[in-house]
Amino acid sequence: MKAIILAAGKGERLQPFTKEIPKSLLKIGDQTILENQINHLKACDVDEVNVVVGFAYEKVEEFLSNLQILGMKINTIYNPFWNTTNSLFSLWSARSVLNSDTVLLNGDDVFELKVLRKILSTKEEICVPYKVKPSYAAEDMKVKIENGLVVSIGKDLKKYISGESVGVRVFRNEGVDILKRSLEKEIRTEKFNKKWYASAISRILKRGHKISSIDIGDLYWHDVDYPNDLNNAKLNINLISSNKKNNLRVV
Repeated sequence: MKAIILAAGKGERLQPFTKEIPKSLLKIGDQTILENQINHLKACDVDEVNVVVGFAYEKVEEFLSNLQILGMKINTIYNPFWNTTNSLFSLWSARSVLNSDTVLLNGDDVFELKVLRKILSTKEEICVPYKVKPSYAAEDMKVKIENGLVVSIGKDLKKYISGESVGVRVFRNEGVDILKRSLEKEIRTEKFNKKWYASAISRILKRGHKISSIDIGDLYWHDVDYPNDLNNAKLNINLISSNKKNNLRVV
């Protein structure tokens, strides 16, 4: 299993914290968001991580060069158009490494290790996890679920919302090829540069492919978009942080 982490954006809504560094290098306790994600991935036996970088890419690459984790290969993929594109283009930029079972992560997601373990425990070809919330904001990536399958996904869903899509998704076997074909179609559409890669998932659904889902329940997961999200993550540091006794970092 390999991972692709989408971390090219600037994080304008988190200013001034992201004035000089990307969201992925913001610290939650004594670890950055990126470091925490990578440590969780290692704990789940993921042996290759590909980080798509853009804004302040030099700082991310410098950070990763000092983050040597035994048994794990860490690469960066540069999105040169990070300032004018969204996650669809970032993922398309990483298409060359989409050649085996892959877990995709948004670079601003913080979560406890149990979330990743639960998601990776599924053996479906495509799995989109979600979290039920009391209410949903306009910017939330929402999903509608029927009989355990995703039937729609998007920020513009207004009715019959089942939950917020968690930014950690799994593609296995034929699911990887299905995603690649969908990306190639979406990147040729009008205004592709403004799209999230959820548009590729929507295309997969429209083509009649099944996408399974899993409810993460009360496990902690949060995407860091605003300063209050960062504060929320810091308040839940005990859930998020990698176990220091099993710290895999060798600098």
